[in-house]
Order: sequence, then C-alpha cells, then structure tokens
Amino acid sequence: MNHPVLSLHDVRREYRVGAGTVAAVRGVSLDVGAGEWVAVVGPSGCGKSTLLHLLGAVDRATAGTVRVNGADVGAMPDAEATAFRLRTVGFVFQRFYLMPTLTARENVELPMAEARVPTRERRERARELLAYVGLGARGDHRPAQLSGGEQQRVAIARALANRPALLLADEPTGELDARTGAEIVELLGRLNADGTTIVVVTHDDSLARAARRVVRMRDGVVEDDSGARP
Repeated sequence: MNHPVLSLHDVRREYRVGAGTVAAVRGVSLDVGAGEWVAVVGPSGCGKSTLLHLLGAVDRATAGTVRVNGADVGAMPDAEATAFRLRTVGFVFQRFYLMPTLTARENVELPMAEARVPTRERRERARELLAYVGLGARGDHRPAQLSGGEQQRVAIARALANRPALLLADEPTGELDARTGAEIVELLGRLNADGTTIVVVTHDDSLARAARRVVRMRDGVVEDDSGARP
C-alpha cells in the first residue's frame, strides 16, 4: 500500500439515545493508501455513513483515532476541522446539494471562493473541472435545468475544486437510474485512474464491483476487508 491517506485505529462512535447509548461504529481499524478506491458496503444501519462522516471530520469519534493525510482530525477545534474539510476532503452526496440559484460553474466555484482562491483562478478551475466531467457546455445552466446525472457530475466537480487529498462519496448513484448511475461509476473510475483517492459508501452492486477494494461492515464493525483487486 502507498502511504495511508486515511488511518483509523480502534475507532468507536456512540450516540446517546434516551437513558442509554447506541454504538454505531464499534472498534474499526482501517488504512487507505494514496490512490486507492474503496467501497464500504453492508446492510442499512451497519455504520457505513457514520464511518464516512468520521473520515471527513464531519463527526468526531467517541474513542480511537482518525488520521487524514497524517492529521488527527479528532483533535482539531471546530474551526480548524472546518478549514481542513474545505481544503483536504471532497464530499459527494446522494442528493447533490447544489445551490439552486447558482449556475453549474458558480456551484463549482463556491468552495474555492470559501477558500479565498482568486476570482480568475477559480473561474478557470471551474471551467476545467466541468469539461473534465463532460459538462463544458453546461456551465451557465442552473441545477433545475440539468438532469440528475448532470447535477451529480457538477457535484463531483465541486468536490474536486480545492484539489482534495480524499474524495468521499455517500451513495452517489442512489438517486439515479441504472444507465446514469453507470456513467457516474465510469467517471469515478476515471478519477481514480487519474490518481484520486476515493472512499464510497454504497448499496449499488455495480459501484462496489468497480471499486478496487471492498470493505464489508455489519453491526458497526468491519466484517471483511479481503476485497482488494489487482
């Protein structure tokens, strides 16, 4: 394995529910090397999405350590974690979460504007990314003028805007029909071939098969991590 972009050691996440606690993640240890493409699969409620939120510094572990690019994300104050997410982690969600009043190009520019990238540089970067995802001619369209697959491509371009070390995707094909979902799987494959490290949570068998490594979870633990592919 290349140097780990992600390194988890005995990570646990518990939530208070009434007078008791629920363990969503129960002692997960996992390394993901630079350039890997990992699919995390398992039944609903097994802890997949909780794990993804821990990887992206959106949530904090109850115990154990989560390191992303060598940084202990659990030890970061909130403001530092927010800045870290902006520059180091790209997120792709099932429901796109594009700003409806902004054009595709403006949506892609948004995280760069938050990172204070100069206007000319971020506009050029947004044009390059939209061309990369096959939407070079759709930059002036708003989300309502785009298909679901096109919106997800814009969301992927936005996630890549600040050149993150890690791309995290939560059910990225979940809102798409089979043909459009296959196009997104193909795009993720191209991103990975170009060097992007990807961790995706999915119920989509075709997406899991396309990944280079499959991690299976059940009841908050890693049940199997033998799914590496040559």
